[in-house]
Formats: sequence, C-alpha cells, structure tokens
Amino acid sequence: MPRWLVKWWSEADGAPHYRSYRPTAAERRVWSQAVEGLPARMRAVLDERLIAAYFVSGLKGNGITDWALDSSSRVYVYMVFNPASFQQTLSQTLTQRERSVFRGKAAVSIDAGKGGSGMLYSVAHESAHAFDYVEGLTPYTDGGVAEALSRPTGVSWDVWDSYWQPRPENDFPLRSSLHFYGFSSPSLKASQAAQVYAQLSSSPFASLYGSVNWADDAADLFVFYHLTVALGRPYRIQLRGPGGIRTAAEPMSNPRVRDRAAKILAPIY
Repeated sequence: MPRWLVKWWSEADGAPHYRSYRPTAAERRVWSQAVEGLPARMRAVLDERLIAAYFVSGLKGNGITDWALDSSSRVYVYMVFNPASFQQTLSQTLTQRERSVFRGKAAVSIDAGKGGSGMLYSVAHESAHAFDYVEGLTPYTDGGVAEALSRPTGVSWDVWDSYWQPRPENDFPLRSSLHFYGFSSPSLKASQAAQVYAQLSSSPFASLYGSVNWADDAADLFVFYHLTVALGRPYRIQLRGPGGIRTAAEPMSNPRVRDRAAKILAPIY
C-alpha cells in the first residue's frame, strides 16, 4: 500500500500503528480462492473496477472498501484488508467482530462451521461493498460518492427511512447502542447479549453489524447468504451460560431475512 495512503488511513482512524503488509504466497492463494468463490457477476465487477487490494497490519476491523472516479465519473474501488484474518478461522473472525460490540467479555460466539479462513468473511463483505459502489444495490454506499455523483441523499430504501435509520417497525431498542471494532467505546454490557440477540431475531437484519446502516445491511445479507447457501456453512449466534452453549439466533432461518436477501441480491445472482 502506498505510504501516503497508509498515512491517510492512519490519520482517519486515529491509528498511528498502521503498517503496509505483504502477504505470503500461501496467503495470496487463500485470498484468491475466496475471490474465485464469489458469484460470476461480482467477480466481473472486480475484474473491471478493482484498482488494488491492499493489506494493513493492525487495521481496525477486518476491511475497508473505498472509491475513486475516473474522468468520466465511473466508479472504481480499492480494498484494504486486515491480514490478521489469515491466522483465524472463519468462526473466529466473525466471533471477534461480534464481541467488539460489548463492554466486557460477552459469552457470545459465531458458529460458521469448521475451518475456513477468516478471509472468506472479509472478501465477501468488501466485495459486496464494491458491487454496491459500482452497480448500486442500495441508493448509495456512502455519502461521499453520492455527493460526487450528485445523487439524492434524502431518500429511503427497503426497510430503511434513511442511511442510518430503519423504519420504526424494523428498528429495535438496542440498535442505537451498537459500536464495533473500537471506533468508539462499546455501549452494550456483556450482560445484555441475550437481550440484543432476541431483538435481532425479531428484525429483518442478518446481523447486528448489518443493522447499523443500509450499506452494511446489504453487505452482510450477501455475506451470510453466500456462506450458508453457496458454501453450505452454518451461521449460528451462540451464547454460553450456566446450562452450556445455546443458539441465541440463526438469522438466515428467519423468512424476513431470507426474503430480503433474495430480493436485494438478485442483481448479483
């Protein structure tokens, strides 16, 4: 990753420890295999519009997708990945993301099946953002590109009143307390885990992370559709308690979530 771009993201994220990382040959194969497993239409968008895939040690979160315009205002993208997920299983990467929303050590874990690299999640999520930037799954993927392309921002979409706010019937009380990856201090107590997953189970969202804004909603609908349908993996949110481990939520078994995924992801498939 160019030094100026590492510096830009370091300052943007308040993370002076960011360093460009060069994946090993084995790690590059893992990344390539994850890309090769994506739907053909998504791969075609990446072939045409992906400028570069970078890796940054110490990155907050698992990945970033950002945009650039050419002289004809066509949208291109680049991706930034956290190489730590090369060293984790898929379940470990998803569990780490989930736990970052809680203050204290929440007894929550994600069962996405045995093995598989955590990079499967990162590639799927960021590729969904890339497809959204180029093809428009949502009205806009972020406000900056909407402004640059003179797209209207005061719009609603699907279950959303606005980019950050679902319609009242699709919202849930603890959603406004969700903060991931240490970008701000977690607001949810570990003891609230069962409560927030019960609320998620009654919502149309595939994950807590996807309930934060409509871009991540679309991206996580793709992630968990891809993992459960295309790759045949489970997706269970589990809580450990005195009686052992129980499944607190299985969002892709919710007809509201499945129906939304089929509708929203149709341009990909």
